[in-house]
Amino acid sequence: MTQHHAPTVTSNIYLDMFQLYAVPQFPEGVIFQQDGAPPHYGNIDREFLETTFPQRWIGRGAVMAWPPRSPDIKTFTCEVM
Repeated sequence: MTQHHAPTVTSNIYLDMFQLYAVPQFPEGVIFQQDGAPPHYGNIDREFLETTFPQRWIGRGAVMAWPPRSPDIKTFTCEVM
């Protein structure tokens, strides 16, 4: 019996998916929020976020840090300014 495993999401794969599928759907001025998962924290991902959402993204390594175990921040929150 052959077992198939889902591919591992790396920083490069995450960035490709994010650029191709998510970003084109965001309204202008969106504040993007992500958790601190390792694929979200790669240098290429953070550089892209700083370029695409300057001072408007929440996550590990961002100007607006993701507070650990915060009851006040929920995932999938979207705010348009």
